[in-house]
Amino acid sequence: MYRIILANRAIKELRRLDKISLAKAARHIESLKSNPLLGEKMAGPFEGSYRIKIPPLRIIYTPDAKSKTIYIRAIGYRGDVYKR
Repeated sequence: MYRIILANRAIKELRRLDKISLAKAARHIESLKSNPLLGEKMAGPFEGSYRIKIPPLRIIYTPDAKSKTIYIRAIGYRGDVYKR
């Protein structure tokens, strides 16, 4: 079982989501605890990270197998999450 750590940016973005999107995101974040490689590998500036697509949201995270921790870097809408 992995531990989840949310970046400050991810926490702020979660607060902005509507109830339906928040519930979807929470369900996927919870499923990461048992399966940290659930998402797709990313390339470019996000090398080493994974993403989960929940249309129209994206969750970008980095798993650490040694410490059994998942760092959630960003949560947001498709157009905005990759820009920051």
